Amino acid sequence: MAKSEGSQKEQSPMGLRQKIQKSSSRGKNYVMDLRIHSPASLGYLGIEGIDTAPAMVRLAKVKGLDVIAVTDFYSGGFIDRVAEAAKGSSLTVIPGTVIRATLPVCNDVTLLCLFPEESGGALIEQFLTSIGMPQGSFGNPTYVVQRDFHAIMKNVEELNGVIIPSRMDKTPHQMGAIPALVDDFGFRAFDLAYPDSAAFFKQRWPKIKFQLFSFSNANALAQVGSRIAKVKMKEAGFAGLREIMARDEMNG
Repeated sequence: MAKSEGSQKEQSPMGLRQKIQKSSSRGKNYVMDLRIHSPASLGYLGIEGIDTAPAMVRLAKVKGLDVIAVTDFYSGGFIDRVAEAAKGSSLTVIPGTVIRATLPVCNDVTLLCLFPEESGGALIEQFLTSIGMPQGSFGNPTYVVQRDFHAIMKNVEELNGVIIPSRMDKTPHQMGAIPALVDDFGFRAFDLAYPDSAAFFKQRWPKIKFQLFSFSNANALAQVGSRIAKVKMKEAGFAGLREIMARDEMNG
């Protein structure tokens, strides 16, 4: 059967290129869990006879994760093992650590600190030393850093890292620090203990666009990916994360 004239049109190379560029600018969805502990954290629930690093990578892939972050309390000791286990796979491993700091309104501000993929465990150790972390307290989740909050932010950002306040909705005392973190320091990305806490942000700052996550805080293999975020980013890996998690430089 003859086709009517103009029923099918070839797309010009220019039109196709514009379509591809437009699609690329919209970004791609990535599934991630950015708060995962390892045997480097005190209190981690390991399984005897299981090699944790490759098991963590396998489980992350089974659960459909594109990006994970190894974020032990005050330690980078396990990051390189997980990164090595993920080599050759589609899984991106982000180096990180969790620290606890203070503000005048709250003496327990939990911060998720993430760094570029190439950083490795050595850079995490360098960062911890730079904020005055005593070697004997590495891995200890109860330790609270007494360094000035602005200085901590500067230390992270000088290493091209980003900070996400984590689980600050867990107690009323910690919740009281969120206004300072938003208004004084410009944070726009938060890891929430309770997803319903997103309503607090929407009600108090209706005109601000936040990135609100709720990661697993896994302390055992089985918990990896138990809570995830699906995030649209223009770039894969840490470069994309840094763009969507950047602080508002007009504040802080």
